[in-house]
Parts: sequence; C-alpha cells; structure tokens
Amino acid sequence: MNETAKPSTPPEAERDSVLRLLQRSIRPERTLEILADLIRFKSVNPGGTEGEAAAYIAKTMESAGCVVELQEIEPGRPNVLARLKGTGGGRTVILNTHMDVVPAGAGWSEDPFEMVVKGDRAYGRGVMDAKGPLAAMMAAVEAIAASGIELPGDVVLAAVVDEEAASIGARRLPEGLTGDLAVVGEATNGQLAIAHRGSVRPVLVADGVSAHSSTPHLGVNAVMLMARALVALDDFAGKTLPGRLHPLTGQSTLSVTVMRGGIKESMIPDRCEALIDRRLIPGEDEEAALREIEQVISGVPELDGRVRIDRLVPTTGVASETAPDHPMVGLASRAIEEVYGRRPELVGLTANCDMTHFVARGIPSVIYGPGDFSVAHTADEWVPLSELEKATRVYATIALDVASS
Repeated sequence: MNETAKPSTPPEAERDSVLRLLQRSIRPERTLEILADLIRFKSVNPGGTEGEAAAYIAKTMESAGCVVELQEIEPGRPNVLARLKGTGGGRTVILNTHMDVVPAGAGWSEDPFEMVVKGDRAYGRGVMDAKGPLAAMMAAVEAIAASGIELPGDVVLAAVVDEEAASIGARRLPEGLTGDLAVVGEATNGQLAIAHRGSVRPVLVADGVSAHSSTPHLGVNAVMLMARALVALDDFAGKTLPGRLHPLTGQSTLSVTVMRGGIKESMIPDRCEALIDRRLIPGEDEEAALREIEQVISGVPELDGRVRIDRLVPTTGVASETAPDHPMVGLASRAIEEVYGRRPELVGLTANCDMTHFVARGIPSVIYGPGDFSVAHTADEWVPLSELEKATRVYATIALDVASS
C-alpha cells in the first residue's frame, strides 16, 4: 500500500447511504448481551485460561457468517481469528483486543464476574479492559453481516490471549495475517491513540557472601550491594530520563517494583534480587535500555562486579507509533468524529498494548476503545453504556471504510 496516498473511498453519497444502513443494524443491547456473557468467563491471567471465552467467541462469530480459526497458543489458550470475507478487491481491517483479564482482587461491591448495570455504567472485571472493546467489536461484525452490505475487503476479528502478561497471543499470530489497518481495542476515553509506551524488565542479582550477622565483616552483604546499585540507577533515572520525552506518551521511566533478599535474621544475605521496570518511549529499544543499566552498575566501584542482570521478565513488548499524518489515522479519526460529533484528539498510552506486534508486521495501527484508562485494573471496574454503543458504531464505521477503500 502507498502510505502517502489517501485511501480511495466510495462516493460520499453512496457511502452515507451504506453507513446509514449499517448504523440501523447496530443494536446497543446486543453489545451488552455479549459483554455480560464474556464477563462470566474467568479468563484471569495468571491462573485462568481463555479457552471457554474463545469457544464462545468462535461460536458467536461463526453464527454471524465468519470463517473462524482457533489458533492454539498453549493448552486451553487459543487465539480466535474470525474473518468476515469480502467480495474481493478491498482492503483488510483487523479488529484486535484480548480475552484475558487481571485478577479481581478485593474491594468489589458485587461479584466481579457477573456484570451489573447501574445507571449509565456497567460494572465487572473486564468491562473496560478489554472485554468491553471485544464485545463492541463482535457486535460490530455481527451488524455488518446482518446489514446485508457486501464489502469488497475482509474484516478480521483477532481476539488474543495473554496480553496482560507477555502477549504471547499477539506475538504468535499466524505469519500470513496481514491487513491495511489494525484497530487495537483499549480504553482511550473517546480519543484516538496512535502511540504507546513499551517496557523491558530486567532482574538484577547481587552476589554476596554469607556470614553470621555478629561478624558481618566476614561476609559481603548482598542487600547493601543492591542498595548501592539502586541508588545509582535512581540517580540515572532522575537526571537522564526526564529529558527523553515523546509528545504523546510522555517520558521514559525506571522503577524498582520487586525486591527480595535475605533468608534469616542472623545471616548476612548472600543474594539479593531486584526487578526493574523500565518504560520505553517510541524510538527506544530493549537492547539500548539494558546496556544503559549495565553501564550504570559497572560505574559503581564499590559493587566490585557483584551486581548483574540475571534474566528478563517477559513483557508485552516495546513501544510503537503510527505517524499522525498516515491516511489510515485520518480514516479512523473521521469515524470517531461522525459518532461523537467532534474531532478526536490524537493521544498516546503510557502503558503497553498489543499494537506493537501489528506495527512490527508493517500494519498501520491505532488504538481506540470505550472507557477511561484510569479505571483499568481497579475494583468496581466500570464502563459507560453510552461509550459501549459509540464504540460499536466506531468499529463498524472504520471496518466499512477500510474494507470499501
């Protein structure tokens, strides 16, 4: 595809007529029905599986007329690829989000795995992250099929596993899966995100020498070694990283999130571990970030080479972005404007998401979904019903425009 050329679209009058037909086929109550069903599947990561949710999605999309493939990633953890085939000659849009959710945790007012509607809000684990976007995408595909509109291009729903951990689902999507636009379903509060941060998580290990705590001079305290290393890294983070800014995602960061050391109150600890959460902005890569951490540690003489990067904890992946002037960004922006009645702001996510794995395939990608991202991973997670309806309409409109262009 020529990325500098504006996608051709049907004549406006014809498009408007088709779009009105499509919008009449959208039933907001159907999005809620699908969402309530999805919430009941305890696809918690870690500890649960997405298998039951995947079976439900596959059956629902098959009933809508899609060709469905279950791609087994791990036992009981399949990706769902549902393709609503076009007549040929059009472009392909991929609607992607994830089936897994984080643990419910404490503090819920109701059963987190039974959706509750109060006023204009639906509550439950995953109503916003990301079963709300998933339900809206499924309802959008159903509406397209029910409308009788024949699209030249294909609409592909890609519901993946494991986004809340290491994104093995998105990483292992079939090599042959291609598209002209991927829309990643994550909460954007009615805006359009075209960039997101990434992460790399090294585990540092300090190797000390054990001794009785009454004779500490006979040992080497691994906790103290690690403390010196972390002070140096904190100094680096405070002085260097604030200068690395991305206009949409903010600055690079480095945080210590887990630390373990010592096994007995009367022993000098001979080992200490610390997990570093290094957030990357678009343009940064894992290798360079790890080299910097190694350089900071090696620059502390008192460590005597006893602190090192031992291993990496898997993450969703690196940062990515799509150029704001890309024609597909304009197409998605127009869809949001038509539904919301105002032009969306182009924003970035401070967190990871699966967009990075579509960008890595050369697929232009954007992020859009119902709800406010600040509600993610909280007790009494909620999403506005009005946002669910708008999301269904936005996804359907984007699919129509891409597949018809």
